[in-house]
Amino acid sequence: MEFHCEDLPEHGVVLIPPSSPEYDPLLADIQRRLDRRVEGSPPPLPWTEGARISSEDRDCSAILLNRRPHAIAAIHQFWSLRDESGRDYRRSVGYGGNPSVLLPFGLRKELLKLYGYWHVILPGSKRYLTAHGEQLGDNTDVRLPDLDERWSGGIIGASGGRNRSTGPLKTVTLTLDGVFFADGGFAGPNRQGLWEEVVSSAEAHLEVAGIARQGHADDATPRQVFACITELTGPMSDHPPHSRPDPRNPETHRDRALRMIGWQIGSMRRHQGDERTLQMLMTWGEAPVPRFRKL
Repeated sequence: MEFHCEDLPEHGVVLIPPSSPEYDPLLADIQRRLDRRVEGSPPPLPWTEGARISSEDRDCSAILLNRRPHAIAAIHQFWSLRDESGRDYRRSVGYGGNPSVLLPFGLRKELLKLYGYWHVILPGSKRYLTAHGEQLGDNTDVRLPDLDERWSGGIIGASGGRNRSTGPLKTVTLTLDGVFFADGGFAGPNRQGLWEEVVSSAEAHLEVAGIARQGHADDATPRQVFACITELTGPMSDHPPHSRPDPRNPETHRDRALRMIGWQIGSMRRHQGDERTLQMLMTWGEAPVPRFRKL
């Protein structure tokens, strides 16, 4: 089987394929840390507790190394698989816009501290990646969490699905399509639109925060402020938008980000009331957003 890595060595992000002599020692270290979680680690998901990295996944897996002096905050991978029968499988493993150091809106300082350790890949750390969407490993291979980085409750994340191709694989290509560093730097060909996804969401949050703060300064009523926000986001729907943006069209990313915020605000108003929701929106303008830039 042929395994091709399209990584970003010039930016310090390297993929180790199964054929490399580095692969097995690195994999063994990841498994050892999964088996012996340090104090303060997030709890394993119910269906992954006690699970071991499967040898069946070896042909469609790789280990990512972060050799850059900045933490990695988001990755978009693209897997292209071809089996012996000539059938092709293409799998996109994306970021998904989860709360992180890139989009810290509405997150308390203590959560930002936690996410700054558990939601990133620190310099020198590694992760096991598979075409099924799994990303295993944590930063304890670099340093132990500080006292205020220890997890105290709840599930921190999930691994991907387990759909497999049929038949032996002939070729596997793993492409790092986009990588965001915690300082806002971005690298990668960006064919799947990770840059637009993150930057559009950040800009949309700040735009809404600006409307809320201006309305507060003008002594506008909550109803008036939310009417202005709705002009930007569209109706505050009871359901999140399901349509996916076109990677080639930045405007579709902006539109989806605004509609997602509209849904979020609608939910906040129902559960917290208008006054508290407005206060939350105003704090978005003070969030420590990185300075986004392409490297």
